[in-house]
Amino acid sequence: MRYLEGDFNISKGQALYYQAWLPDSRFKAVVVLVHGLADHSGRYNNVIDYLVPKGYSVWSYDQRGHGKSPGKRCYIDRFADLTGDLSRFVDFVRQENPSLPLFIIGHSLGALEAAFYSTCHPTWVTGAVLSGLVLKAGESITKRTLKLVKTLSVIIPRLGVRQLECAGISRDENVVKNYIGDPLVFTGKIPARTGAEMLDAMSNVQALSAKIKLPVLLMHGASDRLAEPSGSQLFYNSIASTDKELHFFPGCYHEIFNEPCHDFVLGTMIRWLDKHTLV
Repeated sequence: MRYLEGDFNISKGQALYYQAWLPDSRFKAVVVLVHGLADHSGRYNNVIDYLVPKGYSVWSYDQRGHGKSPGKRCYIDRFADLTGDLSRFVDFVRQENPSLPLFIIGHSLGALEAAFYSTCHPTWVTGAVLSGLVLKAGESITKRTLKLVKTLSVIIPRLGVRQLECAGISRDENVVKNYIGDPLVFTGKIPARTGAEMLDAMSNVQALSAKIKLPVLLMHGASDRLAEPSGSQLFYNSIASTDKELHFFPGCYHEIFNEPCHDFVLGTMIRWLDKHTLV
């Protein structure tokens, strides 16, 4: 396995940190991996260690305000900033790998971005894998909280309003412990503007989902408390894709790639990727 890291430009004078893991032998396809909220690109070793030996190169980046990239921690001024960054990164990776099939794997917030990207660029990638898609707020978030977030987003956009439930990411206690102790993970309160922008993006993706025609694999932990599993079902039902699959994993929490059954989850994903790879 070969490893690359560096920065890619998103605007004049502004760049984001990226990493890439490449097979030693012939490439089968390229994967752009988009991490979730408060997360970073270095937390997906299970995915990387599974895909790279099977011929997939994995490219990922720390989103603005996350990990090793600049910006106020976990702050989203406009959701369009994130989808614009994703579009630029896909273009960057495509330039480095012009002739290979390219897939997006998005987790959580990253899945929401990948879904929105797919409504705007329905044929630019070979397919999309969406893990723990945030299309509906989790069961622990009340309607009162949602209303408050939207109000504060206008008045005090940078005010932290709510912490993510760390224990809800995985049933594996070591995963939770490492998550809390990771200095690149944000465990503070999520800014009001971030919450409001995500809520608007959820509504927009629901309204535009019928435009999505590319192959899609949806995977969700059936016991996910951070992103309502029924959101993935709603998305599956509404997209125009005829080539689509939806898998719920019983008992699994939000980070299905970091659950005790992650090998089974990754096996489901690699079978789908292999089926859609023409090489």
